[in-house]
Amino acid sequence: MLRVVAWDDPRCTEPLKAARQPWLDRSGETIDIARRPLTAFNDQPLSELSGQCDVMIIDYPHIPQAWAEGAVTPIADLLDPAIVTRCRAGAVGAAQDSFVVNGTPVALAADAACQVAAYRPAILDDLGATVPDTWDAVVDLAARHPGSVALPLHHTDAISCILSLTAGAGAPPNGGDRMFPDRAVAEDAIDTLKRIAAIVDDVCWSCTPPMLYAEANKGRTIGYIPLTFGYTRLTRPEEGGGWRFGAPPAGCGSLLGGAGMAVSSQASDPAQAAAFVAWYCGDEGQVFAALNGGQPASRAAWTSAEADEAVGHFFSDTIEVQSRAYVRPRAPWWPGVQTAAGQRLVQGLRSGESSSSIVDGLEHIYADRRPPGEKGA
Repeated sequence: MLRVVAWDDPRCTEPLKAARQPWLDRSGETIDIARRPLTAFNDQPLSELSGQCDVMIIDYPHIPQAWAEGAVTPIADLLDPAIVTRCRAGAVGAAQDSFVVNGTPVALAADAACQVAAYRPAILDDLGATVPDTWDAVVDLAARHPGSVALPLHHTDAISCILSLTAGAGAPPNGGDRMFPDRAVAEDAIDTLKRIAAIVDDVCWSCTPPMLYAEANKGRTIGYIPLTFGYTRLTRPEEGGGWRFGAPPAGCGSLLGGAGMAVSSQASDPAQAAAFVAWYCGDEGQVFAALNGGQPASRAAWTSAEADEAVGHFFSDTIEVQSRAYVRPRAPWWPGVQTAAGQRLVQGLRSGESSSSIVDGLEHIYADRRPPGEKGA
């Protein structure tokens, strides 16, 4: 039996469940799927999971720490290099390269995401509004129609917004001596986030993207979210659909998200675990995932007309944003920086602190947690 630890969202679990039969047909092996919540996916050290599974679904910023702690076996050590090369060459944007640390492919991308804008055409039509294309237009929409604009402001998502905004200005964190290579860009990004945070409902402070979509489906009049992670299933009526996705407002970049598959260092059969990863993350498995509720990392899946039609043209509407999404520093110390910085950012936003003071606080966290002279990959 192959033990897989997944993050607890249908985007991850539904295609894995669907994969049970084809994998049984291919290998004679069953798949057991355990789940962990999105907050744990973002924050939990992978060393805590390695003894519980053969394959783990992971966020790429955690890969360097997991490898350093011996929680995973690099996929490059388990597969023919030609297989890894094909997966990297066939990926959408930097999805596969984000799992490469110091030249070594440690995992393979199974899921691709980035921050995009989300909107509900039916609600905007009812308001006589169009999709905003600038931040001023976002503020104007919210002012004219209170409750129509929302933003996930859980600490992980708040810091993600700053990373996307600074990426759009060409100066996101790059693992260098300071968190932000251009302080003025960072302050401008926080100014923008403060403007939006001041006009959204208080429920946003506790929301991750899935939680915010759930709030919207309770009857709220949310019609536009300027920065959030997209979910293909939300284009479907049976999934509380009606959402469409596209580029964030002008001048904004996009943070790369998604997830990968890594082989646990304590896998009962590492070769078999790696064989599953190779199949699922290859073009065949990725197109299969796309047709079964997944959000794959393979360009073959993103450019499949059948898959695109099934998800309300999510893939064709967002592939340009996905292809240029910003890759966060890949170093063992980065996840701790991101978590602490997100918490500090939310504290400053909620207390009305100046953008300059917030940047000071984030830089202090960065200097305290990054080893001197060490740069992220």
